[in-house]
Amino acid sequence: MSYLKDFIIPFEGLGIGNHEFVFDVNQLFFEEIAYSEFKNGAVRVKLDLEKQDNMLILLFNISGVVKVLCDRCAEEFNYPIQGDQQLLVQFGDQFVEESEDLIIIPRGDYEINLAPYIYEYICLLLPIQRIHPDDKSGKSMCNAEMLKKLNELSFNIKQDDPRWDVLKKLKKN
Repeated sequence: MSYLKDFIIPFEGLGIGNHEFVFDVNQLFFEEIAYSEFKNGAVRVKLDLEKQDNMLILLFNISGVVKVLCDRCAEEFNYPIQGDQQLLVQFGDQFVEESEDLIIIPRGDYEINLAPYIYEYICLLLPIQRIHPDDKSGKSMCNAEMLKKLNELSFNIKQDDPRWDVLKKLKKN
């Protein structure tokens, strides 16, 4: 059975009012997400689901760490994440994503799969550029050997490209 089945909530049997759920996102979760850029992490997702007659209000509280690759030295490290997200679920004739925080699902549906939304929210909590943090003394925690090697290789790259010389002449005129 799929590990992601634990992230499906059957809301039809729930009474009107608030319901709390807790999900643990780990290596098994990331392995089952197609094209996941992460392979490991330890994230706790607390969900407050408010069921109303005509809609669901889902409030996600996400905290933990995700193992990411450093964009500077290409070494893995744990990046801490913390944040809240809201998803409104209304009922209609067919599935429609109205906006980033509002979806419409068919009236006959009785459950919702939260795995893709949780993965998306984890991604949104990460910065575009992921770099090792500095230690207490302000020194980078990147792999020093890899940075040295990259620095050596960057000096071997020729800085001037003769193909641009003609354009530079045009710019001067």
